[in-house]
Amino acid sequence: MCKAMLISVGGSPQPIVKSIKNYKPEFVSFLVSQQTSEITILIVNALKEEKISFEYEQTICDNPEDLKECYKSAEKAVFRIEKKGFASTDTVVDYTGGTKSMSVALALASINYGFSYSYVGGTERTKGGVGVVVDGKEQIFSSINPWDFLAMKERETIATLFNSYQFKSAKEVADSLTNKTTKYRSLFRKIGLIIEGFYQWDLFRHADALRMFERAKVDDMLLEYEEDWVQQFAEDVLASVLKLKEVINDISKPGIAMIYDLFSNAERRYEEGKIDDAILRLYRIVEMIAQTKLAGKYGIDVSNTSVEKIPESLREEFIKKYLDEDSKKLKIPQNAAFLLLKELGDEVGKVFVKNEKNFKAIQHSRNYSYLAHGFQSSSPQNYSSFRDFVLSLNVIDPSKVWQFPKLKTSR
Repeated sequence: MCKAMLISVGGSPQPIVKSIKNYKPEFVSFLVSQQTSEITILIVNALKEEKISFEYEQTICDNPEDLKECYKSAEKAVFRIEKKGFASTDTVVDYTGGTKSMSVALALASINYGFSYSYVGGTERTKGGVGVVVDGKEQIFSSINPWDFLAMKERETIATLFNSYQFKSAKEVADSLTNKTTKYRSLFRKIGLIIEGFYQWDLFRHADALRMFERAKVDDMLLEYEEDWVQQFAEDVLASVLKLKEVINDISKPGIAMIYDLFSNAERRYEEGKIDDAILRLYRIVEMIAQTKLAGKYGIDVSNTSVEKIPESLREEFIKKYLDEDSKKLKIPQNAAFLLLKELGDEVGKVFVKNEKNFKAIQHSRNYSYLAHGFQSSSPQNYSSFRDFVLSLNVIDPSKVWQFPKLKTSR
């Protein structure tokens, strides 16, 4: 369907008459020179005789041989289409007429809008086949959207941004392609939803992430597109969704899936160079490990547990330090939680207490960071030391840590 046309006008009206008869637009924005502006009237009158009418406007290019001047005029001609509110999918650019500078300028000025392009050639030309098309021998080469192949180059940009966790920027590029390409519109719409899903996941909005993946209908990508990079990405996303569902099942209580998810998030922040953010996540993991162990194995909620669940060897001390007078329940802090695990005979508690001196040194360093109480930036060595400590608790197996998939490039 064509509702609007953007046409460069040369000395011959017949190719343009043929083009407009073929597309039957509601509005035409003509790019003309001082010499060809009167040709527009001939075109309009010829079509009126065939009972074809449309609204039109002209943009005059004062110097049709100067590419820079032609480009400025072509931008104005494009704006006339935009101002009328016609969608890119309903607009065809015909660059047949005018000087070479006018045709090139029209293509350059309109390329980013996602318009389709059309050209009027012919089956017979003057001058032994190298001149102009003979009237009545015109042939239309129609409706080619250049973004149907340019989009495949732009996916390199999406991949670079996505693979470096710049999800918002990656989605902006995907969304722009959705509005430009015809052939791959559905694909980039789905990719945009997938990117949004990983963005929400990265912000710990797990339920929102799952909704995005479900809206993307990733299964359909496997059926609709045969390209290897699409197939691989779709399969990786489907595997990711299974991991996400494990996290969602754990979300109402401390659990091992949540611990792995947070560790994966910390690794991404470290990969980005956001060391302080990464360390904060490791700190939360240590706390979560204690909470998970106590809740899952011993039925102890560190924020609200009864005195009777504490071994007698620690009960008096815990009552003195952690009893909430209003609720008569214990609220047990992190280090005390590991001490409790040790007293209960748990291996995690034993390892923590054995290495508590190292942890306190790491904790001290963390407390002086910008994101805690100080004015220092944490170093990669701080992260590595803390990461080694977390792994020494033997709760996380690095080989089982799930990371977001990468979008394959053509290189």
